[in-house]
Order: sequence, then structure tokens, then C-alpha cells
Amino acid sequence: MTESGVSLGRCHVHKRTVICVFFALIVLLIFATYGQIGNGRQLHRPNMENIQWPPSPNNLAESEPILSEQRQIVEAVKKVRILCLILTMEKDINTKVAAVNSTWATRCDKHFYVINSRQKRHDFLNIDVPDTRRTLVHKMRKAYEEIYKNYRNDFDFLLKADDDTYVIVENLKYLVWHHDADKPGYLGFHFNKFLKSGYMSGGAGYVISNRGLRQLVERGYQNGVCEIVPRKDDPENSEDIETGRCLELAGVPVWSSLDVQGRETFHAYPLEQHLFGNLPQFMFSWAKHPLKKGKECCSRYTISFHYVKPDAIYYLHHVLYETTVFGLAESQHRNEPVFNTS
Repeated sequence: MTESGVSLGRCHVHKRTVICVFFALIVLLIFATYGQIGNGRQLHRPNMENIQWPPSPNNLAESEPILSEQRQIVEAVKKVRILCLILTMEKDINTKVAAVNSTWATRCDKHFYVINSRQKRHDFLNIDVPDTRRTLVHKMRKAYEEIYKNYRNDFDFLLKADDDTYVIVENLKYLVWHHDADKPGYLGFHFNKFLKSGYMSGGAGYVISNRGLRQLVERGYQNGVCEIVPRKDDPENSEDIETGRCLELAGVPVWSSLDVQGRETFHAYPLEQHLFGNLPQFMFSWAKHPLKKGKECCSRYTISFHYVKPDAIYYLHHVLYETTVFGLAESQHRNEPVFNTS
């Protein structure tokens, strides 16, 4: 045996014992890191690009309750029952009615076209009243009475719209989900004219709670307090003004339809006119809330636009329901207030 071998074999009594132990530990550490003790094989090193990193515990704790709550809200909103009454005329069956029926109307839980027609369709509410501007209020009054008589238990909220209105029904449901259908109330694009509480634009569409419709009929029509008489400030007896008047007399208050940023959800004109602020001058003095243009014109959860031609109805519907921006849809819904329901 060599002198060095004798020295190594006696390292437990040699003054270099500490150094021997230190180097032995270093060798074991290196071997355990880069090879498997016992068979000498190299440890498996996965492709780092293919690793599916789990969210950090903090992210999981924060995101899972939010996602769960959002799913619950979505399911609850779907259960809100909307009955849509769409005012139209027989001459528009193959144009305006066809466009509305192919797009947003069927997203209502139940819908009827308020029409004076000889045709019989399951979605026609035939009202025997002539089609003139002066008779629209009578036409809608009979329609409301018919709904009260035969369908008052079939909806939570009732939407009245025109055949040139485009409605995003899902957003409408989301807005009214914040309200109690068993309490009287109605909302829409709010004009601050003619009445103490103002009235809602008929073309932009207005919504009445189930209790609100019951009071409209029971306290308004049946008690004779909503008589249609000539008025100097509204010689045509406009349907939306007279309906608003009767709702006010029947004790049905106005609810807000603004979002938390003060942006409108119902719109009395097409999107492009609100976007560029190209609106009739009377709108700026009649509107209850200051009108805005640009992206502030319209809520992210916008509900309606008026004076939309059939081709534009198809166009809007395609952009909204057949087009998706990658990566955007997943981040649209946030767990934060959306509407100003105060």
C-alpha cells in the first residue's frame, strides 16, 4: 500500500479528518443532483416549454370564488323572463319584421308583434286599430290589456319596442335582474319632458316590471284615470308620452337605466349617431341625462338602438353574436358593479 493510501485509510485519526469528511459530502451532493444513486443514470430533465404551470395559490384563492360567483350570476340572469312586444305594420312583415324575427326577437322568452293584420301567426298579437300615429296609443293600450288578461303570469319584465329597434336581450336581462319584478317600475331612454317624472322613448324601447304592468291596467285603464284627451303640448297624443303619463298616474316610478359611469344603455338613434354626437338638437335639451359622444356615448352593456334599418339589424347581430375577439371575451366580465340602480 502506498503512503497516500495508508494516510487516507487512517483519516479518522489524522489531523486532516475534517477535510476528508467535507470532500466526501461534496461528492455525494454532486452525485445526488446529476445522477440517481444506485444505478448511475442521469435524472430526467423535462422540456421546460411543455410544462403547464399551475396558478399560484394566491391567484387560485382570488380567482376561483370570483369565477364561481360570475357563473351563478349568469345562470340567475338567464332565468329572468322577458316578454317583448314589438310594434309593427302589415306592410313591414317581409322587411322589418323578418329582420327582427331572425335576430333578437327570438332571444326574448316570449315575443309578439303588435299588428293590425289579417294574417294569423303564433307571434302576432292582432289589434284591430288603424295604423296611424294618432292611434298608436290606443293600439298599445289594447295590447297591454291583452297581455294582462292572458299572459300576466308568463313574464317578469315586459319590453315594448319598435320594428326598427335593435335590442341586446342578454344585456336587458342583466339590467333588470338588478330589480324586483314584484315592485312597480319602468325604465328606458329617459326624456325629461311633458311629465313630472318624464317619460321613456318608445323607439329606444322601454321596460315595465310585472307589477308595473298590473298597476298600469288596474289603477290606470280600469279606473279611468288615463283618459286620452287633446293636449296642446302633444297634439298627436304620442304613445310613449301617454303611456308614461298613465304609468305615473298609476304609481309606477322611473328606474335608472344608466351604468355606473353614467353612460346610457338605451338609445333613441342608431349607434353611429350617438357615437359621433350627430343627434337632433332637441335631444340635448330633452334628455334627462347629459348626452355624450365617442366611447362614452354608450354603456359597455348597451341594450338598444332605434331607427335601425333591416340591413343594419343583420349587421349588428352578426358583429355581436358571430364575431369574437380572441382573448377579449374572457376578460369582459368583472366582479364589480355595472349599473346605477339607485
